[in-house]
This record gives sequence, C-alpha cells and structure tokens, in this order.
Amino acid sequence: MALTVWALWSVGEARLDAYVSLFTVEYLAVKSALRPRRLLGDPVAVALVAVFSAIVAARVLEVLGVW
Repeated sequence: MALTVWALWSVGEARLDAYVSLFTVEYLAVKSALRPRRLLGDPVAVALVAVFSAIVAARVLEVLGVW
C-alpha cells in the first residue's frame, strides 16, 4: 500500500478514486496470492469492490453525459 501511495503521489495524482481503485486491485491481488482463511468471508473485499463499482459506474455515466 505504501508503494501505491508513493507512486500516485510522485506522478501528481490527487483524485481519491484513483487511490481507492488501486488499493482495491492491490488488496485483491495480495489476498489471492496469500489466500488467508476466513470463517465469515471477507467484508473488506466486499466493501472495496462495492466502492470500486460505484466509482466505475460514476465514471461511465460521466463519460456518457448522463451525470
């Protein structure tokens, strides 16, 4: 996560949606690589994917001129 913040900061990225999107990808990649066992699922992954989906939907609507 520290590398993601540094990389985005170094290129001058200031949009929150870029950070959340890359954090989501990074979290899911690390989770799939390490595969930790959870008894009740993964609420963090569910929340990150929900926020990521909302960001993507907003961007698509913005491009289409609907929003």
